[in-house]
Amino acid sequence: MNSATIHQMPFPQSTQWPRVIVLWLCGVLAAMQFSKISFAFLALQAQYAITPAQTGLLLSTVGMVGLVFGVTVGLFAQAIGYRRLLLVGLGLGALLAWLQSLTPGYLLFWVTRALEGASHLAVVVAAPTLIVANCVPRHRSIAMGLWSTFVGVAFALTAATGGWVVNHFQVSGLLRWHAVGMAGMFLVALLLVPTDVHTPAEKRWPQLASLPRHHLTVYAQWTTALPGACFFFYTLMAISLMTFLPQYGGPDGPWLAIVLPLVSIFGSFSAGWMAQHVVKPVLLVRLSFMGVGLAGLVLWGCFGLGIGIAPAAIMLMYLAGQTGGAAYALIPSLNAASAMQARANGALAQLGNLGSTLGPPVFAWLIAAWGTAGLAVPVVVLAMLGATTAVTGIRRLH
Repeated sequence: MNSATIHQMPFPQSTQWPRVIVLWLCGVLAAMQFSKISFAFLALQAQYAITPAQTGLLLSTVGMVGLVFGVTVGLFAQAIGYRRLLLVGLGLGALLAWLQSLTPGYLLFWVTRALEGASHLAVVVAAPTLIVANCVPRHRSIAMGLWSTFVGVAFALTAATGGWVVNHFQVSGLLRWHAVGMAGMFLVALLLVPTDVHTPAEKRWPQLASLPRHHLTVYAQWTTALPGACFFFYTLMAISLMTFLPQYGGPDGPWLAIVLPLVSIFGSFSAGWMAQHVVKPVLLVRLSFMGVGLAGLVLWGCFGLGIGIAPAAIMLMYLAGQTGGAAYALIPSLNAASAMQARANGALAQLGNLGSTLGPPVFAWLIAAWGTAGLAVPVVVLAMLGATTAVTGIRRLH
């Protein structure tokens, strides 16, 4: 499919905020496919009498599917139809969560998690593309800033409500509630999201033999590759920071564990507002990474001087969240056509899953080898690499 066959969805006369909120909530429910297993990690380990590594496989399988098939789903999204893809993802997710609540054997549970990876990808490729299509241009960056919070909000909501649900209904109840939530969003999206309007050219499915070439094209074009590349450096550090910073917070550790995800959410959302009203996304992503690097140096200094890290950790987490939000804001800024946005979303999902998979074990290894420097130094290095990537990509675009 060449550029001549790629058309842009017509923008509405005004931003359809109720529809945007619904699509964002679809993303939150999709992100709970990660957070529910993370929250119930120890309970599932005890329930199935399995090792931490086997439980970790249940957690990471969804991300592995995104790592392998992220761009592929983005390539097929236009031909499938963005609304249809969203509904398939939500419906499949509801069914799989319900099957999980029936306490199947470990192998079957793992199979449902692999299929949940396809459900997750369908939602995270379709929903942001539809969000942009339902916004007037002046609201696109704000809406994408909102969208970029969906993972943090899912983890925060699960942490806030999961304990009560598990105490009253056990782990199966948590999984059942997730199934009900996915089914509910399926019905709301079915009612509120209009059917896609396609030209015959847009309905043409990519040939399987051409998929490797299409993959190369997505990553060869800076407009579709740059958002994902910037998001990769964000995800390499984000989960690791939320995991390890509280462990080195001393007496501040317990409240930092609660505050840091919320600060990250605020940073992601504020990036959308800033990209719309203050600076262009291409400049914001550079400034954000530079800020992360400076905050990493301050954190390193706090460790060296033996003083509390809480202020530095909060600033670092805010700026890290801002890099993620800025990466999402790049997508509609660099890609006007919906098909190109879907491809960029697919690449971002793929590289984001790669970063989330590699980041925690790399940070854990460096901390074991270098102590506290192993937490601060990679932040500075990743920030420099992210800023350099952003500068290089922007120069190539001009």
